Amino acid sequence: MSYEPTTIATLRRALDEVIRDSRFRQRKQASVLEVAEYILAQAAIGERDLERLKASAFQKLIAGEARLPSEAA
Repeated sequence: MSYEPTTIATLRRALDEVIRDSRFRQRKQASVLEVAEYILAQAAIGERDLERLKASAFQKLIAGEARLPSEAA
């Protein structure tokens, strides 16, 4: 999939802001690559808003953390 330069800049900024946030650093189960892939998946379905991309990525991090204990059982 190809994106316009402004879209790429928005996606990069979303990734940068998510991985610099303490909420990301506190959650060890998600890698930077996983967050990047998730943001790209959101872009693939048409999301371009910076704040919605970040909020969605944080929701994904939180949801992933909530599932870990039940997966281990």
